Amino acid sequence: MQRAFAVFMALHGAVHAIGFTVSWGLGGPRGVEYSTSVLNGAVEVGDAGVKLLGLLWLATAAAFVGVAALLWRRHPRGLALAVGLLVVSLGLCVLGLPGSEIGLAVDLVLLGLLAVAPDKFVVRIAAA
Repeated sequence: MQRAFAVFMALHGAVHAIGFTVSWGLGGPRGVEYSTSVLNGAVEVGDAGVKLLGLLWLATAAAFVGVAALLWRRHPRGLALAVGLLVVSLGLCVLGLPGSEIGLAVDLVLLGLLAVAPDKFVVRIAAA
């Protein structure tokens, strides 16, 4: 189960690259359009702001792959890094609404799984 979770985290990271491609006008899935506003159109950030957010999407994508590798190797800091990264991802998805609602749901499910049964998905070092 732990390695499957690691693979899913890597795949979730790969999907974060869509935020980069959309933000930089390189395309994206049908229904996800380039926009210079965030928070479901409530705040205008302009072209430069959207490009900066795109870089954050790309960095988060890379971080997910890195954390997935740590989880795969059963690194003791995997749980803390996974939770922190999912919280960052959750924030990006909120900013990216309405195009990121699926990512928002995935983040919430993954955080819920880690909250309910962390030992099933990530190896933790027992307290000394």
